[in-house]
Amino acid sequence: MFIMNTLITHKKDGIGWIQFHRPAVRNAVNQEMMAELEHVITEWEQDETLQVVVLYGDEKAFVSGGDVEAFHQIHTKEEIYPVMKRMGDLLQRISELKCITIAAVEGIAVGGGCEIVTSCDFCLASKKAKLGMIQSRIAITTGWGGASRLMNKIGKPNALKMLITGEVIDVERAKEMQLVDEVIESSHFLEKVKVFAQQFVLPSPMIGRAYKEVALALEQGTPLSAFAKIEAINCADCWEAEEHVQAVERFLAKRNKVD
Repeated sequence: MFIMNTLITHKKDGIGWIQFHRPAVRNAVNQEMMAELEHVITEWEQDETLQVVVLYGDEKAFVSGGDVEAFHQIHTKEEIYPVMKRMGDLLQRISELKCITIAAVEGIAVGGGCEIVTSCDFCLASKKAKLGMIQSRIAITTGWGGASRLMNKIGKPNALKMLITGEVIDVERAKEMQLVDEVIESSHFLEKVKVFAQQFVLPSPMIGRAYKEVALALEQGTPLSAFAKIEAINCADCWEAEEHVQAVERFLAKRNKVD
């Protein structure tokens, strides 16, 4: 376990855990958290053994957005733009990680917290979770790429309504809209998240990475005609790997034993 000022991280059995840890401000993002998150992502991008990354907060808040008090010290668009772009670029890197990413929301995920949710492959939420893009309530827009990701995830009509009204929705509505993928009981929340995450940890990390590559390419508008080649290359890469050779040997041995 590695404890920083705003994050707590650890890796075990192919799963990386990143906890947002600023409980006094409901895990609001400041520039120190950005820097620490950049450090972790830069290191984990290079880890070929990592198959899942889980981002989570605590029972009160996943992330309550940007730290309004801290950022309110910045007054001009020239000053705030690089700060917004920095976090937006970081969320883009999270969305493009080669492993599966999971946002585990136990409390609130609003504003920038909801933008972080949209950058992950899956969102698991407790029954008491609430989500919303509340930026319009303080007369700003999303600044980290969350609007486009939300539209891509739940469709334009629902996304526009959430974005413009600043509505905060409960977990059942979020599940109905496909912003949340699984609703989990609050008791032993993280243990249940771990069980969900473990299904993506395979003997060969190449499998998840290959399918994540396909998902990203599709999301980025790669023509369907290109995927036959992409998938053939991925399968060929896996074919010569030791995990495949051993799996086939086990399969044949089991079949021959039955015969």
